[in-house]
Amino acid sequence: MSQNNTDLYVGKRLFVGDGKPEVLGRAEAEVQGSAYVEGPIIAGDPTKYPPGVPTDLATAMFAETKNYMMKPIPFYSLMVQTYARIKSFLKVDKLLSVEKIKSKIIYTEVIMAKHKNFVIDHPLKKDKKLVHSCLEGPENGVYFRGRLTNRTEIQLPSYWCELVDEKTITVQLQPIGSHQDIIVKRIGENRIWLQSRGGMPIDCYYHVYAERRDIPKLQTEID
Repeated sequence: MSQNNTDLYVGKRLFVGDGKPEVLGRAEAEVQGSAYVEGPIIAGDPTKYPPGVPTDLATAMFAETKNYMMKPIPFYSLMVQTYARIKSFLKVDKLLSVEKIKSKIIYTEVIMAKHKNFVIDHPLKKDKKLVHSCLEGPENGVYFRGRLTNRTEIQLPSYWCELVDEKTITVQLQPIGSHQDIIVKRIGENRIWLQSRGGMPIDCYYHVYAERRDIPKLQTEID
C-alpha cells in the first residue's frame, strides 16, 4: 500500500463511493467545493467505535481526536456554529446541556432543572406570552379537585388505585354557602367518604393529594 505524506487538495468536488448525489448538481449546475462520502466515516479516535450492534454505529461517527499535533486539543468532537436540524430522532445517552429548548413534545424519564417554567399564549394580549412555573414539593405528588354537591363520597379517578399510595392521601374541604362540619369519614376502594353535621346536604370544594407509587420515592437531598 502506497502512502502519501503530502497534503491532498481537491479543487472541485470530492466523491467517495458509487453514489450520485443529484443535490450536488451536474455540468454547469455543479456545486464546486462540495463532497459526497458514501460512508460510514469516522472522525477522531476509531477505537471509540468497535464492531458491535447496529445501534452502536452510524453513517458518520465523531470522537475525540488523538492528533496531538493540534494545540490545544479540541474539547468537542462535533460543533455546529449556527443551526442543526434533526428530522427524526435525537438520542442523548448521558447529558444534554442547552440554554433553551423549543419543542412541541419532549419525552423523558426525569427532568432536573433549577426552575421549571413554561410559556403559553396570552389569552387577552395577542402580542404577549404568559410565563407560568410548576409547583414544587418534596414528593412525586398528584392531585384531584372538584366540587361535591348532594353526595357523601368523592370518587377518585379509576387509575389512582394503581398510581398512588393510598396511605399518602390527604383531603382539603371547603364548604359552600354554610358551615356543614364536614369530615373525612373513611378512605378506601378508590373513594373518599364524607360526613356532615346532622346529615345535612353536602356542598363543598375538595382538593385531594397523594404520592405516586409507580416510581421510586423522590430523593430530595443529593450530591
